[in-house]
Amino acid sequence: MRIMIGKNDKKGFWTGLAVLAVYALGLIFVSCFHELWFDETQAWQIAKSASYKDMFTVVPHYEGHPPLWHLILSVFAKNGAPVDITLKAINITFCTVAMALLIFKAPFPKPVKYLLPFTYFFFFHYGIYSRPYSITMIAFFLMAMTYKERNTHSLKYVLSLILLCLSTAFGIMIAGGLCIAWTIEIIAELIRNKKMHLFWKDRRFYSLCLILAVAVVLILMIIPAEDCYYPTSDNDITLLNLTSYKLISIFPFESWSGTMIGLSGLKEYSAIFYVELPIGIAMWIALISITAKNRKLLTFIVPYLLMSLFMVFKYMSAYHLGIGALLHIFIFWVMLDENGKIEFPEYMKKIWAGIDSALIKKAAVGLGVFLAVMPIVYSGVASFHDIKKQCGFTWAAKFIKDNHLEDRKILAAWQALEVDTKEKDEDKYKYMFQQLELPSKHREIKQHYTYVQGDAAMIQPYFDKNIFINFNVDCPDDLYMHYKYKEDVEAVFASWREKGLPDFIIGYCPIDEVYGEEMLEGVKYLPVARKEMLNFFKLDEDDYTDSIYIREDLLDEYPQLKWIDDQTGNVYERK
Repeated sequence: MRIMIGKNDKKGFWTGLAVLAVYALGLIFVSCFHELWFDETQAWQIAKSASYKDMFTVVPHYEGHPPLWHLILSVFAKNGAPVDITLKAINITFCTVAMALLIFKAPFPKPVKYLLPFTYFFFFHYGIYSRPYSITMIAFFLMAMTYKERNTHSLKYVLSLILLCLSTAFGIMIAGGLCIAWTIEIIAELIRNKKMHLFWKDRRFYSLCLILAVAVVLILMIIPAEDCYYPTSDNDITLLNLTSYKLISIFPFESWSGTMIGLSGLKEYSAIFYVELPIGIAMWIALISITAKNRKLLTFIVPYLLMSLFMVFKYMSAYHLGIGALLHIFIFWVMLDENGKIEFPEYMKKIWAGIDSALIKKAAVGLGVFLAVMPIVYSGVASFHDIKKQCGFTWAAKFIKDNHLEDRKILAAWQALEVDTKEKDEDKYKYMFQQLELPSKHREIKQHYTYVQGDAAMIQPYFDKNIFINFNVDCPDDLYMHYKYKEDVEAVFASWREKGLPDFIIGYCPIDEVYGEEMLEGVKYLPVARKEMLNFFKLDEDDYTDSIYIREDLLDEYPQLKWIDDQTGNVYERK
């Protein structure tokens, strides 16, 4: 049982080119409808307003990845390029280059090469969302191309590893794991040939020293600041809680067809988990067995475990799962490239040969095809949502511009956690997000994160100045979000109060926590614009509503604005 490499012919070239063109045109088409999400606009705003010194010395400690992406964007952002078209064009270009490497250089069968670009992560989540993962894809494929000659032309391989390190923090981990495996291989080779004393003269040693130096510098740059906010920075807020073992078991499957991990981390749907569990375990066994048979176990398992354990016990978001898929492609690419085939373990051959029923074999093949097609289905569903639904805040920016509100006092909602006594202990803190008139009655606030303002981060790029009275109040020229959570909240609120009551409010927030009963006596904020919004990942969807509020006494100044009554018919008690 083996897979052979076929030679590219002229017809294959034109077919590959056609597939690449469909991929690029697909990205362009969906991107025309895509509204930038906050981490996309965040990167642009850093590139636009942060100094180059801060991009190297301050920003990485809060953003969690090296500054390469910000540096690339800065060439355009600091010279007045429009955010929407520029950001998308850069990302689409990088993604197209990555898929060209895959289509024309990978040793996979043509159907595999032609379908992989349209799977969920490579088409939608890394192709439509403009993030540094487009560079990560290029780095992985360059690594695969140069891996075969790593011992004879080590610099090429090391430079591709460095590019991976420069793209993301996970890239540093994976490159480190690959270098550990490579170092063990080099030492084993020298011992086998009784040349261990020549290790220090081996040019591969100096190549490894080069990437080690780069990795150390990058790690020092991205070590989180003491007050850096990320979802697991507070012990009360965890994506995975006590379910880490679940992620480990299903991680390989989640990188492709699984749906257990969604927008808020690991779902607690036990039925889904128990369906995915045997598939995930089977994939672990298969990956370990196949890489061992093809003498690539260390190359696979060391970086894969480093990455997956960090995801489980420290930090991850759903979109990081695509890096696992890239590592799968890399390991099969290098096995095929080195051997011209993939050898399967004897037990796999015996199991397959031992199945006498043709129906069972057809069912197994059918299941495999179904699971292989699902990531393409996810791409289609996500693209449909992005085209048809409201998924960003350009509507709010347009509302502000159309009604000439740039110079009014606008307050943006910030991240706040409510205490929910109805929930079990590990879930008792919920992010505050409701749609009410303001001020309104709400549960006790457990924690304020005044610097974490996603709405403002998505609106701000469409204006040349800071239009919010509470966005980076102590450094208003920084037009990007500061991920800080250790703060003197009362001091921050006091600085907001000094600016007076807001005229408009973007998003629901507990303003009574800021201004108090005396300032809010007789004051009411009414919603005058509202949008049904959608956030999604694979088949996971989160519908919510966001509103723009006006202070009631200003309604006469804006006759074009009308109070939107609560569509649910609920009456909320004012606090």
